[in-house]
Amino acid sequence: MLKSVAISASLSLFLVFSTGCDESAGCDDCGGTLDEGYLFDHVSTEDMQDLITIDGIEIGACIRFKLDGSDFDLDNVAVVDDCCC
Repeated sequence: MLKSVAISASLSLFLVFSTGCDESAGCDDCGGTLDEGYLFDHVSTEDMQDLITIDGIEIGACIRFKLDGSDFDLDNVAVVDDCCC
């Protein structure tokens, strides 16, 4: 019984990691890459004060951005469809 639970848990973990985000699939139109200095993340409540001037911004939205030191470079923040990139 314990052996079947361990096998089931291992299989579940494998499926989660193997079906995770594949950056090459469907992420060709993000408009920026890490090599170009862009980062992708979901907007949190803490981010809203800094990002309130961005059109379409809401908590949970995915954004593509660059950092200016430790702050967002507001000229390079955009809402994107997928944080997979």
